[in-house]
Amino acid sequence: MVPIKVFRFDPEVDKEPRFETYLVPLEGSVLDALRYIYENYDASLGYRFGCSGAGHQRCGACPVLVNGRPALSCKYLIEKEMTVEAHPKFEVIRDLVLDFDRERKRDKKIIPNVKITIDPEKCDGCRDCVFICPLKVFEVRKNEAKMISVPVDSESCCGLTCEQCSIFCKNNAIKIEMMMERKT
Repeated sequence: MVPIKVFRFDPEVDKEPRFETYLVPLEGSVLDALRYIYENYDASLGYRFGCSGAGHQRCGACPVLVNGRPALSCKYLIEKEMTVEAHPKFEVIRDLVLDFDRERKRDKKIIPNVKITIDPEKCDGCRDCVFICPLKVFEVRKNEAKMISVPVDSESCCGLTCEQCSIFCKNNAIKIEMMMERKT
């Protein structure tokens, strides 16, 4: 068993966010740890999930910060002494549940995970990366005579725990590289 600190905040009840520490098995993903907490300690914990980490579905519903870095909770493996927070790009509905329609002003620095490169020769501006990314990392802009995708918020990107933008890019125009070493 290992300790995991989890962000807790219900704007309708709490005046300030807080962290609660739980002991969870050192196995599986962060999502598995959240389920364990929900089932064994506190059924009021709010968190999102969709694909449960099985394959490369078009999901991305579970973005969080793990030790200050963006990740999908379904794909990030549990480590000793972790802190799991709500991703700071969007308003918190409750605990780790985000309102993807309401961006908030950043009050927390995100430690960037990745470098995103778009090959302008391969990108045809189809917007698939814009539509698939729940964190709104991309925009399509005019580049010379054509439209191409541009990363406008790479700090928010869940990087190698997600990769849906590069997986589903029909032209293989998107490349994601780790900026700093970390365990996944």
